[in-house]
Amino acid sequence: MGELQEIQFTSLVLSSSLLSISFNLSHFNFHRIMAESLVSGVLGQLASITMKELRLAKDAVKSISSLRKKLKDIQAVLEDAERKQLDDARIRRWLDELTDVSYDIDDVLDKWSSETLKSEIHKRVEAEENGHRQKAAVKKKKKVCLPLISSCFCFNQLKLVGVRGDIAHRIKRLNETLEEIAKEKQQYSLETTKVAQKQTRETISIVDESQVYGLDGPKNVLIEKLLSESSEGRPGGGKSVPVIIPIVGMGGIGKTTLAQLAFNDEKIKTHFSERMWACVSDPFDEIKVAKAIIESLKGSHQNLETLEALFQRIRESIEGKKFLLVLDDVWSDDRDKWEKFIQLLRLGAVGSRVLVTTRKVEVATMMGAAAEMITLQLLSDEYCWSIFSGLAFRGRNSEECKQLERVGRQIASKCKGLPLVAKSLGSLMCSKVTENEWEDVLSSRFWELKDEQTKTFAPFFLSYYDLSPRVRRCFSYCSLFPKDYNFDAAELIEMWMSQGYLSGSQNPEEEGKKCFQSLTMRSFFQDFRIDFDQTIIGCKMHDILHDFAQFLTRNECFTMRVEVDMEKTEPPSVEKIRHSWLALAPNFPKIPTSIFDQSSLRSLFIQCTSDTSLDDKNMVFFHQNFRYLKHLRTLGLISSKITKVPEQIGRLIHLRYLNLFQSRNLQELADEVCDLCNLQSLRIEGCSRLQRLPEGMGKLVNLRHLYMRGCKELVGLPKGIGGLTQLRTLDTMFIPKKNEAAYFLSLGDLKSLKHLRFQRYIFEITKCCNLINRSERELMYWECLVYLILNFGEADKKEEIRDEEDEFGILEALQPHPSLRGLLITEYKGTSLYPKWMKELKKLMGLHITNCKQCESLPPLGNLLPSLEDLVISGLDKVKKIGDEFLGLGVEQAEAVSFPKLKVLGFYNMRDWEDWEGTARTSLRSGVMPCLDVLIIENCGNLKSLPPFLKLTPLHTLCINSCGVLLQSLLNSEEELTKISHIPCIIIDGQRLC
Repeated sequence: MGELQEIQFTSLVLSSSLLSISFNLSHFNFHRIMAESLVSGVLGQLASITMKELRLAKDAVKSISSLRKKLKDIQAVLEDAERKQLDDARIRRWLDELTDVSYDIDDVLDKWSSETLKSEIHKRVEAEENGHRQKAAVKKKKKVCLPLISSCFCFNQLKLVGVRGDIAHRIKRLNETLEEIAKEKQQYSLETTKVAQKQTRETISIVDESQVYGLDGPKNVLIEKLLSESSEGRPGGGKSVPVIIPIVGMGGIGKTTLAQLAFNDEKIKTHFSERMWACVSDPFDEIKVAKAIIESLKGSHQNLETLEALFQRIRESIEGKKFLLVLDDVWSDDRDKWEKFIQLLRLGAVGSRVLVTTRKVEVATMMGAAAEMITLQLLSDEYCWSIFSGLAFRGRNSEECKQLERVGRQIASKCKGLPLVAKSLGSLMCSKVTENEWEDVLSSRFWELKDEQTKTFAPFFLSYYDLSPRVRRCFSYCSLFPKDYNFDAAELIEMWMSQGYLSGSQNPEEEGKKCFQSLTMRSFFQDFRIDFDQTIIGCKMHDILHDFAQFLTRNECFTMRVEVDMEKTEPPSVEKIRHSWLALAPNFPKIPTSIFDQSSLRSLFIQCTSDTSLDDKNMVFFHQNFRYLKHLRTLGLISSKITKVPEQIGRLIHLRYLNLFQSRNLQELADEVCDLCNLQSLRIEGCSRLQRLPEGMGKLVNLRHLYMRGCKELVGLPKGIGGLTQLRTLDTMFIPKKNEAAYFLSLGDLKSLKHLRFQRYIFEITKCCNLINRSERELMYWECLVYLILNFGEADKKEEIRDEEDEFGILEALQPHPSLRGLLITEYKGTSLYPKWMKELKKLMGLHITNCKQCESLPPLGNLLPSLEDLVISGLDKVKKIGDEFLGLGVEQAEAVSFPKLKVLGFYNMRDWEDWEGTARTSLRSGVMPCLDVLIIENCGNLKSLPPFLKLTPLHTLCINSCGVLLQSLLNSEEELTKISHIPCIIIDGQRLC
């Protein structure tokens, strides 16, 4: 479930003069294109320093004022400098120096503000402690004398003055360096320019990617190969399992699109028992691919530590079944790696297929599948025009289209048969209003690039330079992540924030959404994940655009896969690495020591595989070198095996983003985490053994996003979280036990969090059974709450059986706002699941009820929830019968429609369920589940039959698994079969019957 917000896309454009540039890109260092937004960020930092702070540092006022003036003067000529640098190596070097000193100034000013903030937090904490001591003394009727100014306070003030003195000295030195840079700019005749406010067009929120051109023929050939029995034979007789079909072609030509068209074709869906999709990319990571296959099979790979264990899980799912597996974007022709997979895939049934997309004919040859190869050809100019015009003319009237068609066709002819280029250029031209702007693009000297590598990127340079400097930086940052990376929109925006790319905005999250939307509209992203309200919540980046982003940032970003023997890897050849991603291979490699030579690092991500040991021993060395990573803004330790975050993390005063996702051995966050006064985002999802959060969490005054889903061992949240007034995201609330309630955060404490919003994430209240105060119904006032989980589970398995009436009272007290869209109730121990507020949820679209072991019947959901589309009932052990009461059809509702919008219905693990009845009144009515599309019944071993009304539903897919009694009934009863004879797709125990 994703972010719920209304999107309005805007196009950020710069002067078209940037499009008339000629230069040799092969020697161009692209990190200097960030100078403009970097200087703007530094000026924002300077503006935030108050005169009161400056008085504490001698001579600081003069230095700060001088810095501000010089930077403003430089900022005024940066646009001209960025144009002229492309032809002038001296200006490129000058911009290099400006970029470096701007980073240094940013670091110094951030340290200044951090020390000031830490001093203020210390004063507040000390005042609170004094207050607590006074209250304790009053209770004991003792008089306690507290000094007006504590010695600790005086020491910290002296320390702050000393730190500021040191910072002021560094600012003075930087000022001298900047003075030289400012003087030098006079040599280059740089002109002061202003970006003209350009007219832009309104655009729609979602790019329509449904029109695909030039692939009808290849699609028909591919589907014939997938369905045909003629290619089953092996030389010398026998059957070949599976048949491998490679799609080969250059990047951006539509290989993945063709595979998607076939994968989602209705004939393919009904032909194969299992369909799986895995993106391989480079390098070929067997564990990653195996996990992707399991996820496609709707399975879980949690706690599977080895490739052998993952293969066993796949084997259980595909053995003896006819499957289709798509391996997208394969680069490696390593036969040994391929053989591991092909041996596993041979366990499938005859007719199984493996569809491979690759740029390399050598891959098809290595797989022994050259005879089955489909080679995609370049598109015709007319097809390119269709793609281009479909995007460029979106929202224009016929007269505008006619006026622009001549120049538009000339631009489309430059696509050279590549649909990705046509899409990119069409998205660019959509924002261009006048014919002159279209002519500027056509005459751009980017088309005249001579270098072969950069010539490939010419269309993307046009789109890239049409973005604002801020959006360019945001796009360039995406190069840090591996190919085929699944970007989460909210997470990406938080990382942009941590780097200061969105600074200067009152609401950086909203500014980040605008940047993300701009990149989306310009086709820099693809493969969107869409929420139910058509909001884009995630995406990927085409590998060619990823190559382009890496080309832009090759002097700032460093990505490496760390193998076992690479501990003493030579440091990267790039002078100043700012951002680094390390993917640790299996078999316990150590972190390369060379990474700690990069003191300029501002981002560091370490990605572990399930059997990679980034454990405490490895982390000792890592944290001994924290002092060399003192400028980090963004840190991710993903799937590590550390048990504790060490104390040294408190030294990273610039840190704004900390991600410890799925560090399942983590038991404790060090108290020093609370010294990270700039921290904005803390992600500890999936840290299932984490037992406590530090009591000093209230000191994280800048924390805006806190994610804790899956932290099962936490007993409560520190009270201090209730004082984090900047908090926007809180995904989980833990209700403590009665005897511990005074020490932890309560639902009532969340009232003070005025900025708290829930549109994007599910909000889970766990251990609901511990709720004490039921008079104040907090949830009903949270209109922004969209998805809610009520988890009544309790970690303490030795507790006494809970009172059923008490449990129902808690359920009643947890009344949500009527605007709720999704609800999950789990581990509830009451007998009734029908609170009074259930009928108020008129907008509820999804309802899941799981593991409510004491419930004996279901509420009349059919007439309670008119908007319900997705309903799952699982683990209700005491339910024996489901009848008309479930449909909500009494005598007085004879003409009513039951479940008017329900599309997906699932029953799982209903141990004692025997009867699903429909009376004569409902068996002939078409007003029961008139939109039902999918019905799943799994592990309901005692269910005898299906209801008669089922044959009147428009059901498309019926899945029945592990339902022995029902299966026998279907096999032996003609009457039962007539209830499902109209269903196009029936799957029983994994086998597709029609």
